[in-house]
Amino acid sequence: MHALGDGSLLAMSDNGFGNKQNSRDFLLAVHRIAPDTGSGETTVLDGGFNLSDPEGHVPWTIWRDGGCAEAGDLPAGYTCPDPDRLLTGWDFDIESMQVAKDGTFWFGDEFGPFLLHTDAKGRLLEAPIPTPGVASPSNPTLGTAAATLASSKGFEGMAVGPNGRHLYPMLEGATEEDKAAGRAADLRIYDVALHPEKGAAFTGDYLRYRIESAEHAIGDLIAVNAHQLLVIERDSLEGDAARFKAIYLVDTRDRDGDGYVEKELLVDLLAVPDPDGVGGTGGTFAFPFFTIEDVEILDERTIAVLNDNNYPDHGGRGDDVLDANELITIELAEPLRVDHRLLPRG
Repeated sequence: MHALGDGSLLAMSDNGFGNKQNSRDFLLAVHRIAPDTGSGETTVLDGGFNLSDPEGHVPWTIWRDGGCAEAGDLPAGYTCPDPDRLLTGWDFDIESMQVAKDGTFWFGDEFGPFLLHTDAKGRLLEAPIPTPGVASPSNPTLGTAAATLASSKGFEGMAVGPNGRHLYPMLEGATEEDKAAGRAADLRIYDVALHPEKGAAFTGDYLRYRIESAEHAIGDLIAVNAHQLLVIERDSLEGDAARFKAIYLVDTRDRDGDGYVEKELLVDLLAVPDPDGVGGTGGTFAFPFFTIEDVEILDERTIAVLNDNNYPDHGGRGDDVLDANELITIELAEPLRVDHRLLPRG
């Protein structure tokens, strides 16, 4: 999500239904929505867009321009669309989104993992940018080479620096190199420089974030200021079985010199104080979804947290309850030191 200054949000749809095969015709999109936390209703507004590649920057076959026609396992009665180069969940699994100073968009993808650069209407401006030395099994350029990252463990979160000159995409899982070195709980936060003329380039530097358990994953990463970040860290359980859903305040300066960013628990999402019963229970409120995948800063004291419903999955609110997309706002005990350039605007 990306919060705008008028109270609306840009909400990104990822690859669709969970994997490449069952999301082949799911259109990648960004919607503009207006949630009302009083009524619980959400309105879809004008201003959204689909991702597309009209100029042919993607150098391999995409679903809506050759991929569908070549598929030999289409469902009975399914007809391939006319080639239009709209991008789908077969092409990319976008999981993170940031808006650059010039109004263009950057998306972090899990299949490559790649960085995607589009204009304000979702049209690719350049070829997908690969991650140096890292490729998942879903990477279309992998060929006969061995994958160096597990499937669906690419760029889950991505922050943009306050000055707009750097992106910080973060892997959801450890690389094979780090696992072999005994760092199975280490996740990399890469540094990508954005230059007006030269474009984007991985600098070769990355920070290390250590998750509390190698079984955990991250759900999002955003910047608070030049050296602080917010990270969602979670287990892969849901509902009553969930044991770990947290938001950490992260300091990138590594003042103790151990090679890792420093972490401070900001919110336990399974025990959010709720003395007035806003969440319907009173006492504490739990946000026990399998994939909690967005945190947004609304102001210095308020954050919004959202889940990915993985439609049509069940389990977050009960075994027989279809998961919804839920948005909650949380008032923090202490204000964040937010760089004003990172507050909602535009």
